[in-house]
Amino acid sequence: MNQQEEINQEVEIDFGKYVRIIWNGKIFIIILTTIITLLSVGYSLIVPETFKSSITILPESGGGRMSSLGGLSDLAALAGVNVPSEASLTKLYPSIIKSEAVLQKVILKKYQTKKNKDSLNLIQIWEIEEPTFQKSYEEALKTIRKELKVTLDNKTSLLTLEIETEDAQLSAVILNYIVWQLDNFIQTKKTSSASNQRIFVEGRLVEIKVELTIAENKLKDFREQNRMIVSSPELLLQQERLLREVIINTTIYTELKKQFEVAKIEEVKDIPIINVMDKARANANRESPKRRNIVMATFFISLLGAVGLEIFRKTFNGFSFLKG
Repeated sequence: MNQQEEINQEVEIDFGKYVRIIWNGKIFIIILTTIITLLSVGYSLIVPETFKSSITILPESGGGRMSSLGGLSDLAALAGVNVPSEASLTKLYPSIIKSEAVLQKVILKKYQTKKNKDSLNLIQIWEIEEPTFQKSYEEALKTIRKELKVTLDNKTSLLTLEIETEDAQLSAVILNYIVWQLDNFIQTKKTSSASNQRIFVEGRLVEIKVELTIAENKLKDFREQNRMIVSSPELLLQQERLLREVIINTTIYTELKKQFEVAKIEEVKDIPIINVMDKARANANRESPKRRNIVMATFFISLLGAVGLEIFRKTFNGFSFLKG
């Protein structure tokens, strides 16, 4: 018998040995696997169920650049982020949504659902009990930022919000209220910018009207004092300059008047900015626990563990307290 045949025979002997160990210890393996699997069943039944809701926001339509809302830097500062001036407003949504300016009202809002009959805020619903209200609020802020998933698709600019709570209706209500607060935040900024623009344009209108009046009076006085100017190149040049001044001021005044009217319209316009594609709704199917996956995974892992444990204790004569 050569060396290779001896090795093969040894492997066959070892394999048969392990099969016999498993067969002889089948009662131990079955009992241990069953106990651990039943424990996992119990765990999956007592762990709280959670329900996920989602909402999708469409990208802003044409012309919705940040500059049209009165300045990128101002809004970015309010959101606590720095972005280039050419970035669209949609790119700022994730940061704005997770800002305290939006989430504070979401946390403190009173919610009433089918599961939660009393009107409670998120600090009460999540049973956050810190020594002071401020610490409880800070903990709630950390929690909602952790649980709230905000995903921006860079290709399509679609924004998806997801949150998971123990109340299906609450998950949907929170998301819809977050989007409402986002729209309110942008709308407030837009209105404020329009007001500032209107005030500025209104001031310039007063100034340019005075300048236009002065230029018109100068031209009028010049013509009254110089009725025969055809033969004087110098007087013709002076009249041309005075006329040009009137035309420039008239053009500026006309343009400012247009901007003033537009700013007044923007100031009072109340049109939703956030375009929602799929509104959040209560999910009938729980997100977790996935009981079947838990039990199946536990069964196979415990089975392999029990087999390994049986082989170890019989091979190395260990764990004598487990021997039958």
